[in-house]
Amino acid sequence: MTSHCPKLSRYRHNYARWRARQIAYGKWEPWAPAAPVREHVQALRREGASFRAIGRAAGVSPTTVHRLLHGEPARCRAVPDRMHAAEARRLLAVTQAAAERAAARRDAAGTRRRLRALTAVGHPAVSLAARLGVAPRTVRDLAAGQAGSVSPAMHRAVAALYDEIWDQPPDEHTGAQRRAAAAARARAARNGWPTPMGLDDDQIDAPGYRPRANWRPTGACATYPPVRHAAGHRRSQGRQAGTRGHAHEGRGR
Repeated sequence: MTSHCPKLSRYRHNYARWRARQIAYGKWEPWAPAAPVREHVQALRREGASFRAIGRAAGVSPTTVHRLLHGEPARCRAVPDRMHAAEARRLLAVTQAAAERAAARRDAAGTRRRLRALTAVGHPAVSLAARLGVAPRTVRDLAAGQAGSVSPAMHRAVAALYDEIWDQPPDEHTGAQRRAAAAARARAARNGWPTPMGLDDDQIDAPGYRPRANWRPTGACATYPPVRHAAGHRRSQGRQAGTRGHAHEGRGR
């Protein structure tokens, strides 16, 4: 049995009345004709804009853009005659310049996974930010998943840093450094972020990639130096690994 919520019921009642008035006055327009939007998107495509770039610039899924132009042949669905009015407005507002700017950015998935993995090893956001030449808040926000895309320069910088220090422990010579490293590992543990050993280099930049195993901390950090194999899996060599950071990617925070 669901509990009765007076505030929710009142909100739904008021919304229904407002929508009825909008419909009566001819102001309720949840749908828009798809043909003008399709012509606009086709013009962008002829100029070289990709489905992903158009979708990113408009804030809609690339699948929405593809469906607008081609329908859904697998489901025997033709191109739509109408679409959501909000999506139509956003797509019609996309210019060629906006699509080009969107195309110049990279999906943030790979950058996010690399920063999370380094955090799981124990590298604090402050030290990562210093190496990257950005503000610590930028690193924290990227790791938290608050950005859907990054600039090519940021993607290259994080990838280069990851390749450089993925198998190196953080500095823990002072009490402050040890506390910062412990806080970084604790954040990763709370969110289930994998260490580099739990990631496949061949798929680390793929938006849909999900590591399979669970993250199980068995020590302060991974044993070094492990060997990074061609397939992207990392295994410890010489001594037992303290942490085999396998994990699902987890949520932002």
